[in-house]
Amino acid sequence: MKTYQWPYANEVGQEEVHTCDVLVLGGGLAGCFAAIAAARKGKSVILVEKGATERSGSAGTGVDHWESACTNPCSGVTPEEIANAYVEEQDYYSNGIAHYITCREGYDRMLDLESYGGKIRDTEDEFKGAEFRDDETKLMFAYDYKNRFTLRVWGSTFKPALKKELDRLGVKVCDRTEATALLTKTVDGKKRGIGALGMNVHTGKFMIFQSKATILTMSRPARIWLFNSDMMGLSEFRPPQSIGSGHAMGFRAGIEFAMMEKSVRGEFSAAGRSFPPYGAGNNHNTWYAATMVDARGVEIPYVDRDGKELKTVSERYYPAKGQKFFLKGGVIDNPKYEFRGPETLDFEELMKRGYQLPFYADLSRMPEFERKVIWGMMVGEEGKTKIPILKNYSDRGFDPTKHMLQSYGTGWQSASFLDQERQLFGAPGGVLNDWDMKTNIDGIYAAGDQLFASDCAGFACCTGHYAGRKAAEYVEQVGLEDYDPEDVKREKERLYAPLFREEGMDWRELNMAIAKAMQNYCGGIKCDDLLKEGLDLLESFEREIVPQISCENPHDLMRAHEVFDILDVSKLILHACLARKSSSAPLFFERSDYPDLDPEKDRRLITIRQEDGKVVQGSVPLGYFGDLKEEYEKRNQDYIEEVAKREEH
Repeated sequence: MKTYQWPYANEVGQEEVHTCDVLVLGGGLAGCFAAIAAARKGKSVILVEKGATERSGSAGTGVDHWESACTNPCSGVTPEEIANAYVEEQDYYSNGIAHYITCREGYDRMLDLESYGGKIRDTEDEFKGAEFRDDETKLMFAYDYKNRFTLRVWGSTFKPALKKELDRLGVKVCDRTEATALLTKTVDGKKRGIGALGMNVHTGKFMIFQSKATILTMSRPARIWLFNSDMMGLSEFRPPQSIGSGHAMGFRAGIEFAMMEKSVRGEFSAAGRSFPPYGAGNNHNTWYAATMVDARGVEIPYVDRDGKELKTVSERYYPAKGQKFFLKGGVIDNPKYEFRGPETLDFEELMKRGYQLPFYADLSRMPEFERKVIWGMMVGEEGKTKIPILKNYSDRGFDPTKHMLQSYGTGWQSASFLDQERQLFGAPGGVLNDWDMKTNIDGIYAAGDQLFASDCAGFACCTGHYAGRKAAEYVEQVGLEDYDPEDVKREKERLYAPLFREEGMDWRELNMAIAKAMQNYCGGIKCDDLLKEGLDLLESFEREIVPQISCENPHDLMRAHEVFDILDVSKLILHACLARKSSSAPLFFERSDYPDLDPEKDRRLITIRQEDGKVVQGSVPLGYFGDLKEEYEKRNQDYIEEVAKREEH
């Protein structure tokens, strides 16, 4: 039997204490911008990241577009128009605060990234003269070529640039350190966040972070319904280790969540039937608006909002007559008629007209610039496409001027997902925030995928920066608070327990069991009896299986902690599903025992939190954020003046 030696020091049981003004948990785009914003306000900042900040998070390998840069010099729309359109498209089950901040400040954050060394312009003039490029600014646009509010970017440059800026500002970055619990304390009769606890995933050292303010910027949940340890790999869009630990920590600490009952069918998932993201031919997001053909090579027509067939490739990128703009590339789950972009005909209509499966994306039929910007820029900058897709396909002979890629269910769902294959995808549930990005616990803020109805890269950067500014203002009014040693003792015991069991179960077995339970009891159609039985089963896992999990080293221990968090998030989802006593189309939520669809009395955000170990339900009116422009400007005059001064110079 082969043995190996653990390559890192053994520091299990040792403690290390750090103090700061602002503590940021999570080193993705949102976390980096939160730390930078607070540091630029002169505050001491610590950033805690489970991986390596230079390449961690959902955008660590890249992002190809920035969805709402509404104030860029070529834009034909206002932040108000696009933010309100997003809210309306989501039937007000939407985070209007975060969307408006994204639309209002998105271009500012792009300029920040450029100043740090990120690439947002075609500086080499590779696409000079292209219809989607502004030759004066060298900015490049996607989707809507008339209104030009979504930019194509070289997102693989962003994380290294952000890491350099963090270092320049003196932010203390604790890489390879998992945050595991929030520290809270009652101060003057009010619950307040005073820091967090964690563990170095290489050495096992226990970490204590004391702070005046804490910002949660960790990922949205994953591996809830789907987990296959042998078949994940590149079928995962987001990193498979980003599993929603911030949601679990927040739930245990008493933070309030909204829309956790929402889920959609799996996409880019570890179902074993998925393909690498953007590695199959399609016509949406990164591949928008690729020419599609059927099995005979007959081109499939695009139609505009009004059903008019479009004759040229160029027409696919412009609104219909009388249409102000259309939304593409974001998190629009169920686009309404007014904002729909040019699409191909729906599947049933294509079958009636005699088109034959399988379908293919044929870039050879597109103009050179459109072909090159999809294959070589968008495919290459988005997510995990640079090496696995662009390089590997090219190395194996794929030539977009000659070859086609088959479409496996993308666009027309010719290989649709099962109801059991569900994920928190597209504007999912998360932390409920106010206009300061603050949670219901004083001193704890949230940003990026931590928020309910979260979106893409621009959303993460903008909400992160905003939360960092607001947290920096808050810490001027408060001091550091002592933590309770008993809280530390309990967390240490919880974290290390699997390491001291010589025999037991592997964390993978528990993850598989949770996924199977969620498939069976929280699938496409729900009812009280199923949900309660599922909750009972998950609670039995907590009592009977968690105490059996055994680990050999700190890396395995981190994986076990992830699955314990997945278990807590799964319980949070079941409680949220039980709380909504009707079905809802915008939330993709169907109940057999409450079939009424979106009754007026239930058109609210259902909120879930824990208090003294008991689940507390609440609700918030849709549109609780008020008039977006008015409420934003009421609270951000200092930032507005700062931007105005910068533009003057």
